[in-house]
Amino acid sequence: MSGKLSILFAATIFVGCGPREEDVRRMVREEMGKTMQRQVISPVQVMGPYSPAVKVGNFLFVSGQIGLDQETGQLRNESIETETRQALDNLDRILRAAGYDSSDVVSATVYLKNMNDYPKMNLIYGGYFEENNYPARVAVEVSNLPKQANVEIALVAWKGQ
Repeated sequence: MSGKLSILFAATIFVGCGPREEDVRRMVREEMGKTMQRQVISPVQVMGPYSPAVKVGNFLFVSGQIGLDQETGQLRNESIETETRQALDNLDRILRAAGYDSSDVVSATVYLKNMNDYPKMNLIYGGYFEENNYPARVAVEVSNLPKQANVEIALVAWKGQ
């Protein structure tokens, strides 16, 4: 039995005959924390109380990015293509700051204000990834996005040791 499983098993046994539930939860959190360190990655501007990305183990969870120009703070919304390209550039900046790149992306979520923009967004999006190495993806239409953006993209990446 692995160390983690042993602790979980022991914690389960102890719940009914000794330590309080809070103590068991604390022990499990401490043990899990030893193997899964959490690191915040912040190479871009954000518009609220959130992290641009959080690395946990080999996973990198990247918050949704809109087409915000990192130099001017202005939304680059001349066209859906321009906005998509800027959002992907922002994502690329975050991935690279964490030591990842687009080939490490395993999942993407695309939020579109208008699903009619899907073909144009998809053309730019498809060029961002290596052919035949596309991540799993969800694309949904939403009623609104921050700063009246037309597209927002969030990613999950994984990199082996």
